[in-house]
Amino acid sequence: MTATGAPQSSPSVLGTDEAIGFWDARHRRAGALSSGGDIGDGEVVNAVFYALRLGRIIDLIGDMTEPASPLRVLDAGCGKGWFSRSLATCGHRVDGIDTSEHAIQECRRQAVGRDTYAVSRLDAWAPPYLYDVVVSVDVLFHVMDDEVWEASVVNLASLVRWGGRLLLADHDGDVDRVHGAYQKTRAGHRYRDLVSSLGFRSDGFDPYRFRRHPGGFHAFTRVA
Repeated sequence: MTATGAPQSSPSVLGTDEAIGFWDARHRRAGALSSGGDIGDGEVVNAVFYALRLGRIIDLIGDMTEPASPLRVLDAGCGKGWFSRSLATCGHRVDGIDTSEHAIQECRRQAVGRDTYAVSRLDAWAPPYLYDVVVSVDVLFHVMDDEVWEASVVNLASLVRWGGRLLLADHDGDVDRVHGAYQKTRAGHRYRDLVSSLGFRSDGFDPYRFRRHPGGFHAFTRVA
């Protein structure tokens, strides 16, 4: 699948294996939040941004939740597990996956009891069950290869049960844009066209509304 318009290009972007090494090294050297957040903002600002995004996730899945029936959630690209632990603390059963072995070690060390973790790419995760919610927070725009990006979106969608929700964070622009060696945002219609073709209803784009950050969640519900 290709985007319409004239996507921007970059003279040098990370390949898939290079990106895995880059993020593992970043998780090893950077702070608990900034390693997977905005590394230029520091831990305090990132703490606010993490909390805001968690609130958006809870808003988007809140009406699915009942105290006697916790949700099974996949945090795809969990980094050091802040969102996974937070959702587990809310009572949900959470699987967190990431390609960084160091990050997953940290996740397991800090696990709160209803969260489990594994090293895996987004396009390769194949559990023996489906999820009520699959969420990927600010990860897919770091997948530079279009084929791997599409395979990742398709795989994550395949893991959502009927009636479940898929929340994929990116920008919502008109064309693809390469922002550097390890960030490529995809046009919003690429998410909508691809995921809708897999049996999902688009529930719109929910922006973060944090400073001038253009990101947010493309939200979908599986209807077929």
